[in-house]
Amino acid sequence: MQWLTIVEYGVGYGLALSLLFTAAVFAGAAASRDFLLDDYPPAVQERYGRPKSARGRRVAAWVGVFVWGVCGIPLMTLAMVELGDALDEGLTFLPAAICAALVFATLTVYDLIVLDWIILVGLRPRLLVLPGTEGMPEYGDMGFHFAAALKGSPLIVVVGLVTGGISALFVEVL
Repeated sequence: MQWLTIVEYGVGYGLALSLLFTAAVFAGAAASRDFLLDDYPPAVQERYGRPKSARGRRVAAWVGVFVWGVCGIPLMTLAMVELGDALDEGLTFLPAAICAALVFATLTVYDLIVLDWIILVGLRPRLLVLPGTEGMPEYGDMGFHFAAALKGSPLIVVVGLVTGGISALFVEVL
């Protein structure tokens, strides 16, 4: 198996998805500052004191459609097609599953380190700070973001297995 090729495709497409995800987060925050309300530390949510606005819910839905429907699925499909062309033995379940898991793992690590720790905790741009919560020390809680990343990490395996299975089925059919 050509492990380096699989890793290159997984990490490369994961970084591409991560950049699109970053753009979507900033665009979503520009449209509605509270669209990610549920992703803030509990103390920040409490001080903010309001439920997510109707606009915030709509923006969250549109950002989700953009990230997963417009970017995620097409990028994952392209990654599988190109990986299949790059592998000597073509695309089979295991390389597809590993590549897909690496795409999602790259996004997860990027989200934690770049978006959460560097941008939100370190730089703390005004656009990502909820009104009335400026200066709260809870924004600097790196452990909160780490725990959130760990909670989502089982999805890495799920995405890998599902994508590997779908890819293997499509290769057999075609």
